[in-house]
Amino acid sequence: MASHILGLNVDDRLKKSDETLVMDIARVTFPNGQVRNFYSFATKYCSRHKPADYPIYDSYVDSVLRYFRDVDGFYEFKSQDLKDYPLFRRIVSEFRDFYGLGEYDFKKIDMYLRRLGKEKFSKM
Repeated sequence: MASHILGLNVDDRLKKSDETLVMDIARVTFPNGQVRNFYSFATKYCSRHKPADYPIYDSYVDSVLRYFRDVDGFYEFKSQDLKDYPLFRRIVSEFRDFYGLGEYDFKKIDMYLRRLGKEKFSKM
């Protein structure tokens, strides 16, 4: 994973808040030809470097966003859109706007979504 990330010129792309970087980090081709998608990891990696610019995707956030889509209709999206980072980022922005949370950056929104997701959608 480290060599994969090194080959992506991440520093310049992070400075520019390049949202396509997430998808590039996520998709890894191994020497045996196997391709794996480390989407959640990639969102966390970028967020760790620029938390205000990169919202984090995980199963809890996924569940909460789909729940509020279905209950309040805050934004129309397909569930698979959450796995396309530019669309995901747009969905989180729409969530923030719909609920009047404009003063909160992605990091604070992430904290809320994950906490609520763990509380309401945890399998344990």
